[in-house]
Amino acid sequence: MTYSRKAVLAASTLVLSLMSADFAFAQDATIKVGGRLMLDYTIADFEDMDFTINNSEVRRARIFASGNYGDSIKYKMEFNKSTGDAIELTDAFIQFVPKNSKFKIKVGQFKTHNSMEEETSSRFTTTLERGAYTDAFGLNRRIGVSVNTSGDNYGFDLGVFGTNVEAENGDEEGYALAGRGYFNPVKADDTIVHLGGSWRYRSQGDSEGDIRYRQRPYTHVASSRIIDTGRFADSDSFYAGEALVMKGSLWAAGEYALLGANGSEGNEDADFSGGYAEVGYMIGGRKTYKGGKFNRPEVDNPVGEGGMGALALVARYDTIDLEDGPYLGQLDTIVLGADWWPTKQARLGLNFFNVEAEDGIAESGSGVLGRLSIDF
Repeated sequence: MTYSRKAVLAASTLVLSLMSADFAFAQDATIKVGGRLMLDYTIADFEDMDFTINNSEVRRARIFASGNYGDSIKYKMEFNKSTGDAIELTDAFIQFVPKNSKFKIKVGQFKTHNSMEEETSSRFTTTLERGAYTDAFGLNRRIGVSVNTSGDNYGFDLGVFGTNVEAENGDEEGYALAGRGYFNPVKADDTIVHLGGSWRYRSQGDSEGDIRYRQRPYTHVASSRIIDTGRFADSDSFYAGEALVMKGSLWAAGEYALLGANGSEGNEDADFSGGYAEVGYMIGGRKTYKGGKFNRPEVDNPVGEGGMGALALVARYDTIDLEDGPYLGQLDTIVLGADWWPTKQARLGLNFFNVEAEDGIAESGSGVLGRLSIDF
């Protein structure tokens, strides 16, 4: 982590602390400690090459501390350890809510405001892995400042960002601008309609490498990307739309994104796209929704309280198209998933996936991804 990014985090903490100096922190401070553990196992086989998977990984092992200072300050700091990676800082931010205002100001490291699925916690996503485009188009965490306003049936975020706190990018860092808004034309006890959209512009710094676009064959256990454009862009613009309908235990959702990549010196520009559509149903419980994204599901009769838990079923079609000019790679994925929720904080999931690729390292493949997930 460079000195400048350390300074930004330290300064952000100090500034917001001074802004709220009229609060009695010692009396009003709260703290909550928690975490999550996700263990994955994948068995898969891919045609037209010697590429098989029979392996496990620690997908996520996180611990966090969060809380409030008085009525106007919220904070969170979270660390993650996954297989093969050092301990990394994921979220680290302070959020300030001025008195008598509908606006919130967030400062620190957090995700850019893009995509309903990317904003949804990995604990509550409907499939075990998010849509291919969210990873290929680099929707990630960065140091930044954002402003949020929301009401009972709408929300809007707009932010300015540098780079990720863990990145080593020299003295000339890149930046990003991002925004997301959503609206609920219907919001009742058993029916929710969500419509949303997001945008991001990002530019690489002079000391950073060019941007590349690539994706694994669904499972994160795969060490190789099945499609990969190579590095060629110094900036890009991202636009996405999203929709969700929830009716009792049934839901249908989808997102579609367009990305325009600007080639660096001598490289051609390109236009890419990606998205997914899904339908799901939960037996013995239901998905929930809050603040423009999926939230913790309800389990009617948890194990340990005389019940059998809940079962969620989902079918998804996912696509990403990285074919334009000299850049090649297209990936279509079908996912059939079943999640058993013995309680609302434990999940045992199985996803069958089938991939079809063009101009990648394999033409097709299929497998099963299993995950044991608990959080506290």
